[in-house]
Amino acid sequence: MDDSFCFDGLAAHEIDWLLRADESDLPEHYAIARENFLWRIGGLENARLAIQFLGEMEVFA
Repeated sequence: MDDSFCFDGLAAHEIDWLLRADESDLPEHYAIARENFLWRIGGLENARLAIQFLGEMEVFA
């Protein structure tokens, strides 16, 4: 089984759901991917702004 997982390419609502999920409910590789995503984007506040932005872009797609 490939344990690699990345938030890149997910829809805004999928990212939002994964960020809101209780870490203990996520498989370890999802939790690691979430921490990596938050580190790359600069924290939870920036992640929320990115989700809002992506959601708005999806409306126009």
